Amino acid sequence: MHDHCMQRVTAAPPGSCRRAREYMEHSAAFYPVLVFSALMSGIAKSGMPGAGMLAAVFVPLVMPAKLSTGYVLPFLLFADIIAVAYWRKAVVMRYIIALLPAMFLGIIVGFFLMDHIPDSVYGKVLGSVVLLLLILDAVCRYRRIRIPENSRLFAWTMGFLAGIMTMLANAAGPALMLYLLTMNISKEQFVGTGAWIYFAINSFKIPFSIALGLMTPDSFTINLMLLPCVILGSVLGVMLLHKISGPLFEKIMRAMVLVGGIKLFF
Repeated sequence: MHDHCMQRVTAAPPGSCRRAREYMEHSAAFYPVLVFSALMSGIAKSGMPGAGMLAAVFVPLVMPAKLSTGYVLPFLLFADIIAVAYWRKAVVMRYIIALLPAMFLGIIVGFFLMDHIPDSVYGKVLGSVVLLLLILDAVCRYRRIRIPENSRLFAWTMGFLAGIMTMLANAAGPALMLYLLTMNISKEQFVGTGAWIYFAINSFKIPFSIALGLMTPDSFTINLMLLPCVILGSVLGVMLLHKISGPLFEKIMRAMVLVGGIKLFF
């Protein structure tokens, strides 16, 4: 992680633009990695939630980790819009209402924490939280303990964690996936409900990312150029979802949570 490369921007962010152009010029992998990120964002939001974590893993290989969040966020938002439109009839609104207030609060807290906690510290802390949640999920399933669907404490805890994690590392996925898996909904409802949640929180993050200098006109121009990759990924995601069974979908989601938790350590 390169937290020295990203400090809060109080005026316009020319430094961020200049650094990004330097990475474009000196890294042959810059555009291939961003194409992959755009493709995986589409697949993740329309069919295989969690696949988007691969984008979060690879983009920091070609630029500083914090700067990379400004490039990944528009891909995720484009993919959110497509997923919301396609899965609009598969939404369970009560889960969205239960999660969003705590998630918005978590995003605000994450915004103020971003410049005060080194990447190496918060990555390990967030990774430990995800793995702990995964262990608790396994224990509950083994002992057949069911968390009530109307549990406000559970919804607020997972929402708050997801908000902090998405602001700091674009990593809300593990907490959100575990919450929705606990609700025992269909794979279509899982994707449709998740799409609306991600769309809301990613839209909410835009002003904060601009204020931090993470999103710039240069970076957004590249995002627009690669929009066709997001659309292609969305089509592939829908095709994949239709081909896998519900039980297999749940196993894949829990595996993605594990991968996401481990990824946060590095």
